[in-house]
Amino acid sequence: MLRFTFLIILSLLFSFEATSSEFWDNAKQDVVSPFTTDAITIFEVGGGLTLITLFLKEAVQDDFQKSVTDKRPLGKSSKIGDFLGHSTPNIAYALIMGGDYLFNKNEKSLDRTILMAKATLYSGAVTDISKRIFREKRPSGSPFSFPSGHATTAFAFSSVVMMEHSLPWGIAANAMATFVGFSRINDNAHYLQDVIAGATIGTMYGVGLYYVQKKREEIKQSNTSVFLIIPTDHGLAGNYSLDF
Repeated sequence: MLRFTFLIILSLLFSFEATSSEFWDNAKQDVVSPFTTDAITIFEVGGGLTLITLFLKEAVQDDFQKSVTDKRPLGKSSKIGDFLGHSTPNIAYALIMGGDYLFNKNEKSLDRTILMAKATLYSGAVTDISKRIFREKRPSGSPFSFPSGHATTAFAFSSVVMMEHSLPWGIAANAMATFVGFSRINDNAHYLQDVIAGATIGTMYGVGLYYVQKKREEIKQSNTSVFLIIPTDHGLAGNYSLDF
């Protein structure tokens, strides 16, 4: 709860636009961004894999799940996955980028702070709502298994890093997110379909919001105005131009 409270405050501080109507218009675009941008491919592929896994439920849960939980290949290191799945890297990234903006006035860092906060918030909200709709039991018998919240926040983080930074950073972030997802199966806290669904939600929001934010930046840059003072034979003349 604390992590989402922090991210909500952070998002509101940085992303509230000039007018409330514009803010809500942007919020609506953000919510549907996975379906109105190229991120829809992620939804289609991830959703398809989730359905396939559900159709093969008996084989996956009885064979794969049992094989992993019996062997516990991650051992005690799975605790690291649990820790990272609580939005820890998401918050750390937002703090680092937010600090760079505050101290160095780096506008790019501000955009990245907003993107990470929004990706974590929106994907986390969708996952929490889905948990209460489906009410699937975990392997341990406790409720709210589908989708995995840890996988959601981990892949929201990795997708933002993948879109905003160089390939090595993207590979490292996705490896970390995969480790988090697998740790949930290792600990018998989630089934494979829970992890795939969570990864899909996190990734499609990270990528979808990136494209929406990029489009807004392009529109903002194109809406520029210029005022020029031009010397003439009879004095000075002013020229005002607006590009949009």
